[in-house]
Amino acid sequence: MPARSEEELVEELKREHPELLVEAVIHRSKRVSIVAKREKILELARLLRDKYGFTHPVSAGAVDYIKEGRMQMIYYLMNPESRFMLMLRVDLPRDNPRMPSMTQVWEAMSFHEREAWEMFGIDFEGHPNLTHLLLPPDWRGGYPLRKDFKGEGVTP
Repeated sequence: MPARSEEELVEELKREHPELLVEAVIHRSKRVSIVAKREKILELARLLRDKYGFTHPVSAGAVDYIKEGRMQMIYYLMNPESRFMLMLRVDLPRDNPRMPSMTQVWEAMSFHEREAWEMFGIDFEGHPNLTHLLLPPDWRGGYPLRKDFKGEGVTP
């Protein structure tokens, strides 16, 4: 990884790749958060993996900001050499949450994206296997982790 500190990483990304970012901030030691432009998320992900050494996908999840009319998909990535943890975030419109699948960059994100698809209704374009992971295959009751979920279930 070319950057040796959190400050260097954030400043280099802002300076050399502003077209990919909405924001990049330091949370604390070895913890950086980046909000990516949705249409540039794959380009940024490949850059983070190939140039900056974020080769270890740790986890992913989503947040429903119902009052703001958006969702946010968050990928947690680690650089094993520097031990930096990076939160790669992308904002999605709540009424049409779609984005490219990160399985194209980190295959291990498959299960995390399946869960976000199933629980939040986020559509991951290019995902190799968007099928139910936690809910029954005949589930038709909505998205359980959305804030407006009413507790529906399997329909007969």
